[in-house]
Amino acid sequence: MAKASILTALTIILLGFGVPALSIYFSVFHGFNVIVAGLVAILALIVAGVLVVIGLAIGSEELPSEKIKSSEMEKLNLLRAHQRATLEELDEIIVILREIRDVLKSAQE
Repeated sequence: MAKASILTALTIILLGFGVPALSIYFSVFHGFNVIVAGLVAILALIVAGVLVVIGLAIGSEELPSEKIKSSEMEKLNLLRAHQRATLEELDEIIVILREIRDVLKSAQE
């Protein structure tokens, strides 16, 4: 997965920078038409931008739960259970702290 994203990024960089650079090079040193070189460069930048947007949209999608392995799902469920238990303990601590606060307020009066 990471290898494909690196190759995609390199392709987009080459398309976005390489094609305009080659167009300018050929128009300066080999007499390529400047208008055509400009159009090719602009088209390459637009295509590279569209590929970047599509790549970001596809790359930011979450994995569906069907593709997650059963061992990973078990770990995820254990983590969720641990978080729930921690939140319940924090709720109990809040209740105890409120009782302590009430006792301290009554002792001050």
